[in-house]
Amino acid sequence: MNLDTDQFAQHLASELSLTTALQTLLKEERQALVSQDIEQLQALQATKQALLNHIQSAAHQRLRWMEDNQLPTSPACLEHPQVQSHADIATTWQALAASYEFNRDYSEHLSDLVLKARYRTQQQLKILHGRQNDSHLYNQDGKASGVNRGKGYVQA
Repeated sequence: MNLDTDQFAQHLASELSLTTALQTLLKEERQALVSQDIEQLQALQATKQALLNHIQSAAHQRLRWMEDNQLPTSPACLEHPQVQSHADIATTWQALAASYEFNRDYSEHLSDLVLKARYRTQQQLKILHGRQNDSHLYNQDGKASGVNRGKGYVQA
């Protein structure tokens, strides 16, 4: 069976360029998070979603091509003699794997930033609302706890 390794290399290169674009976008998203630029974050969100859809489509095309040509969909495909003879495939595959790993790790980092910001905002809202950090809704008598009932109008 003769493989069209040029097409395989094109699939990998296309996917790599998309994941590299995602890296740039994630860095912009981090900058917007740090500067608390909500409008830029909203604009980046739409762009990021479209880019993720393109990445998913490119990965699906690459995997379908690999399956159609009876190549393993793992790094073991690099051991195929015709794939080994194509100089760029191994380096592009490794760069693509590194790019996916970077994007995953960076996304986790951004998720941590968002969760920390959310927690800080919730704490600030509790302070502004004057709520105590009381996790008990009811006391042992079945009445709402933490509610200042004040004095009734009879006592006033």
